[in-house]
Amino acid sequence: MRLPVVILALTLISSTAHAEGWHGSAAAGADFAFVPEATGFGFVLFEATGQDKVGKGDVRLYYNTDTIHLEIERVPMGKNFEFSVALRGEIAFAGLLHQYYQQGLRRPGLGFFASYVVLLPKIQWHVADDHTLEILTNVRRWFFGDKNTDPTYLLPANAWVFEPRLGYIFWKIDSPGEEYRASKLFPRIHGVAVGASVGVDVRSDVRAWGFTNTGTSIDGRNDPNKAIWTVNQWLRAGWQTGERFRLELQETFNWGWFQDDISRLRVGGMNPYVLVVPGLPWSANISERVAIAQLSGHIKPKIDKPQELGLLVSGGAINDPRRQGLLDDFGGVGGLAVFTDLRWGRWQVYARLGWAFPSRWLFDNPHFSGFVGLGVDAF
Repeated sequence: MRLPVVILALTLISSTAHAEGWHGSAAAGADFAFVPEATGFGFVLFEATGQDKVGKGDVRLYYNTDTIHLEIERVPMGKNFEFSVALRGEIAFAGLLHQYYQQGLRRPGLGFFASYVVLLPKIQWHVADDHTLEILTNVRRWFFGDKNTDPTYLLPANAWVFEPRLGYIFWKIDSPGEEYRASKLFPRIHGVAVGASVGVDVRSDVRAWGFTNTGTSIDGRNDPNKAIWTVNQWLRAGWQTGERFRLELQETFNWGWFQDDISRLRVGGMNPYVLVVPGLPWSANISERVAIAQLSGHIKPKIDKPQELGLLVSGGAINDPRRQGLLDDFGGVGGLAVFTDLRWGRWQVYARLGWAFPSRWLFDNPHFSGFVGLGVDAF
């Protein structure tokens, strides 16, 4: 863990003063697989948000391990319109491309460093209660670097990317706003939210990368077009089913064309930044054609206490599960996990233990993984 991060986190945690109009939180976690091989990653983050700081919009400052994000969000633009703009940079470990997994196991010599800086403008139109249309016009610059990569492995081209998106969101979530602070790694959802988007990534420079032959990807997996298309849909929902019990459902569908491992979705692991599949390493699969759902049951051992225990099951289908460039080949993926979500005042503690369902495309079954996390509302 980097020294500046430790100092920043300790400063926040020890803070007793509440900055006017600001709230801040911090968290750390580790997602690791331990059977059939030991591998994993960790993260540490801090977030500070100031309300009504710029044109009646909020200011958000966010740091997560190798990522810095600065944002002015929800600035009113007349009736029913809001504008947000952010600047984000990520150094070396973007997309976890520095590690390469295939069929559930890590393969050395195929990882490389990936970094970017991106401008993220967004306009939202609240067309009716709970209904929002949004337009995003992101502009990104990618940089790639060698990481003891196999000398015959060609890296992607450094490139500018224009990433416009048109999206729709239905949001009828009753959870308090505090549930969406950075310290809450797994927000407790009450209500229903659905979203859908269509987008294209237009790159200034493209080439086949990986193991290539005369400018063509040998396996056909990383040979993108200049225009990369994506259709995405998601669902988040939660219901209280009794004084002690509640259920949550999360679902994602994604279909992409002409993509590569830079733009594909990350599948596997039990952290907040992936499509969850218990038992598998963090980002064990990278796929652009995905349909996956997660159902979790939560129980309070004591009705008057916030602590929860639970069980979650995740499953679905992904394309090219063996990562061999067979983009029209699909395989099942899924897993089962037990978890805890423990809360004492401003502190949150998370633990998960997962098992991946056996699959023909996974090597060396069984696969087990874990996740631990800690969050604190600092001020």
